Amino acid sequence: MSPPHSLRRSFSKIISVILCLTMMTGAMWSSPRRVQALGLSEEKELGEKLFEQIDGMLPLIKDGEIATYIQTLGESLVKNVGTTSYDYRFFIVDQSVPNAFAVPGGYIFVFRGLVEIMETEGELASILCHEIAHIEARHIHQRLEAGKMANVAALAGLLAAALLGGGGAASQGLAMGTLAGARSFQLKYSRENEREADQLGMRYLCRAGYPPGDMVSAMQKMARQSWRSNSQIPSYLSTHPALDERIHQLQKLAEGMTCNGREGGSAHTGNFELIQAALVADFAEPKIALDRFKRASQEGESAGFYGLGRLYLRQGRFEDAVEALRQVARTHPGNPLVLSALGTAHFRQGNLDEAMRVLETALLLNPGDVISRFRLAAALQDKGADREALDHLMRIEEHALVYPEIDHRLGVILGRMGRLGEAHHRLGRYHERQHEWKLSVFHYKKAKALLGSGFAREDELQESIERVEDKAKRELWQSRRR
Repeated sequence: MSPPHSLRRSFSKIISVILCLTMMTGAMWSSPRRVQALGLSEEKELGEKLFEQIDGMLPLIKDGEIATYIQTLGESLVKNVGTTSYDYRFFIVDQSVPNAFAVPGGYIFVFRGLVEIMETEGELASILCHEIAHIEARHIHQRLEAGKMANVAALAGLLAAALLGGGGAASQGLAMGTLAGARSFQLKYSRENEREADQLGMRYLCRAGYPPGDMVSAMQKMARQSWRSNSQIPSYLSTHPALDERIHQLQKLAEGMTCNGREGGSAHTGNFELIQAALVADFAEPKIALDRFKRASQEGESAGFYGLGRLYLRQGRFEDAVEALRQVARTHPGNPLVLSALGTAHFRQGNLDEAMRVLETALLLNPGDVISRFRLAAALQDKGADREALDHLMRIEEHALVYPEIDHRLGVILGRMGRLGEAHHRLGRYHERQHEWKLSVFHYKKAKALLGSGFAREDELQESIERVEDKAKRELWQSRRR
């Protein structure tokens, strides 16, 4: 079964953007007289630009529990790296292909299809550890530098195809023709890169308290999924070569590794099966999901009840959602993920007092639970307790990149409190993350006018205005070229 055309098109665009940005930032690395290394700050800047493009091209899952889970799991694994120069961000892409990739600067993307074929959290963690290892060893940086003086014609062709917007047989042929030649030096890791990433990744996995054999079984599952790859898509297999050979090497590495004395402690969340159920409940065809969860719940599986609760929330069946999630709470007492979903069901049902009681319990058990804190703030806001809601939201504001609803709630509350300049700033950030450029520019400009020259982040605000205006112009230009 071939992946959908929209996915092939998205990947083609992403590859084009990666290569085009490489060309446009080539001045960072080379000159007629000498070659300069890509510095860490330039690598991070390139990563930020790539993330902006990827965020607009691939459907990143922004559901609170799911987005928080993958970020929390990733952060717990990064603790086992030691000192790092990167601020890591982890995302799940709403596509059924088993895939994962990393871009410069610490951005790691895992596809829903990959999460769904894993059987344990350790297997998922092993994929994340492998990608973390690539970034820590700066393999992406090395591959970028390896291509700095080569394939200029291919890069120029990709740039032209990207600017043409793919509208027509000629430009599509140009894009795919140059893509084939450019991919080999740009995206494929060398065998040495892979060997080092396997060794480092397994070490991180072991330190986190997972069996090293989880990396072996994860790679074996990826090998069995190779029939789903497509020549037009840089699948996990095509960008991570010699998989059979690596599986054998990983087996030998795992056999000789002992994981006593875990340096970073155990990263196990115990929620992997629940997150898998959430992905099916929220993104699969509803009838298929319902049949699957009913069978699982009849067999007494907690993930089945949790999936039913999430599915009922999706369908607006709030009373049924409350009942299903209460079943999970009986078998997972004190699990913040379950309590967060149950609190949400009460909130959507209009039972604010019960929602607040459940969410406050979740926070007592886990004060770092971002989603429970956000939803408690939402309940407080709906009850008119703006100052308490604001206090909770300010404690999680750094998570707005992953969960932009935080900025939206902050904007509304600050506006109601008369802090209009700050309110418009938050709303500008929210609409930018939603790719609503006109609204974003409107709010950013209002914020600049209201905050005045004394605003400590005035330069950042002006940069935001220019950045979003540029995005709006590019989108308009591309739409006219199609």
